[in-house]
Amino acid sequence: MASLKLNINTVSSNAVITSDTVDIVNWKAGQITGTSADVVSSTATGDGVGAQLIDDSVNFNSPTAQVLVGDKVINTSENTNATVTGIVNDTTLTLTVDIMEAGAEYTIGVPSSSGQVYSATPTDFGVNSYFTPDMAGSIIVNTSDNTKTTILEVINSNRIKTADTGDYGLAKAFTIHTPSSNYPGYALYVSTSASISTLPATYVSFKVLTVDGDTTTFTNFPIGTVLPVQVKRVFTTGLVGSPVFVAIV
Repeated sequence: MASLKLNINTVSSNAVITSDTVDIVNWKAGQITGTSADVVSSTATGDGVGAQLIDDSVNFNSPTAQVLVGDKVINTSENTNATVTGIVNDTTLTLTVDIMEAGAEYTIGVPSSSGQVYSATPTDFGVNSYFTPDMAGSIIVNTSDNTKTTILEVINSNRIKTADTGDYGLAKAFTIHTPSSNYPGYALYVSTSASISTLPATYVSFKVLTVDGDTTTFTNFPIGTVLPVQVKRVFTTGLVGSPVFVAIV
């Protein structure tokens, strides 16, 4: 059964990003920020034997810019690309295709549609500059596109793997929130993104997951009203009337 929660003096409010799989985020706790980036951006310094990339100016095994098998190499001088098949040493990579020569500019990034996110300097309020293993299971929010998913794996101190393979590209800002920092449930203030001057109706419909695990659809719910039910998640599926939500406790 759903749990009621009537709030008179609320202490916190959070903008809600809807999701069919990820719970509401407490924006004020457990936050780590960063921006997705290329692992390496440089210029090749030598010609390899066959399909190789040689660059004496970088360290492909660097703790903060570690290249992995499967990463994508783009020769930005020639607009060609290949995939890393091996790390020979700190300055030499083997590739699927012979696209590199001395003087060619290039970038190396995480493979597309892999769900991986690389960030050179994620920061926890200036304390940490790396991802830590305990972040697996945390919620990651793409603040550039207002989407969110969960972290499946912390690959290394600067790279993670997410549950959604399509949400993160180059230069996407993100925040990470640990589940333990979240409130058990929220009441919802329900509004709409429709313009007041052109508002066609005063009702919206939406589906929620309550703290008791019930999935409930509220049809023709009046906007400008607080839903007095403790809610963990607001679903993207089933939204009618352009509803906008604020989670409050």
